[in-house]
Amino acid sequence: MFCLLSGAFGPDSPRDPTPDLCIQRPRTIYGVSKVHAELMGEYYYHKFGMDFRSLRFPGIISADTNPGGGTTDYAVKIFHDALKSGHFKCYLREDTMLPMMFIDDCLRSVVEFMETPESKLKMRTYNVTAMSFTPDEIVEEVRKYVPELKVTYEIDGRQAIADTWPKRFDDSNARADWGWKHTMDLPQMCKAMFEFLDPSHQKQKQRIKA
Repeated sequence: MFCLLSGAFGPDSPRDPTPDLCIQRPRTIYGVSKVHAELMGEYYYHKFGMDFRSLRFPGIISADTNPGGGTTDYAVKIFHDALKSGHFKCYLREDTMLPMMFIDDCLRSVVEFMETPESKLKMRTYNVTAMSFTPDEIVEEVRKYVPELKVTYEIDGRQAIADTWPKRFDDSNARADWGWKHTMDLPQMCKAMFEFLDPSHQKQKQRIKA
C-alpha cells in the first residue's frame, strides 16, 4: 500500500526544520486525517506485514494545473498573473517561508520510493522536499523574466495557516535510506515554468545570463 500525504503537522511541531519523527497535533480535519492515515498504515505494517509506504510532500508547483487557492498556491499563481496581467496580488507576507517542490521531482520521488527494496527502508513514512523560499524570493526570481511585474500584498486568512506550517522539511532520512535527491531549485523551477506556460515570452523577456 502506498500513501501520498502533504506534511501533517501542527503548531506544536518544530518548524525549521521539521523532522520525520516529531509531535504531530494538527488542528484541522485535513491534517488530522493525514496523521490517521499514517498511523493506520504503520499499524497494518507492524501487525500484518503489509508493505505500507508514505511520503510527506511540501507545496507542489506544476505548470499544467491552475492554482486552486490553497496556501502554497501563490507560488503557482504568480506565474499566471505575471504573464496575464503583470500584477500579482499575494495573500501571504513577503517573508513567509514554506517548503516547495517542482512536480517533476515530486513524481520521480514516488517512483524511486516505490522501487526501493523494502530491506533499505528504516521507516514507513518519509519527508521529501526540494527547496524553501518566501514570496519575496520568488518575486525576485520571476522579475528576471518579467521585470515590469507589479506586486502587492493583501494578507488573508491563509497567513494564519502558513504560520503553523514547516518552514523547511528535514528529508535527510529519505536521502540516506533510499537515495532521494531533488534536481530542481528555485531558479531552475522558474525557468521550467516560463518555458511551459509561454515559451515565446521566456525567450524574449528573460534577463538571466547564459
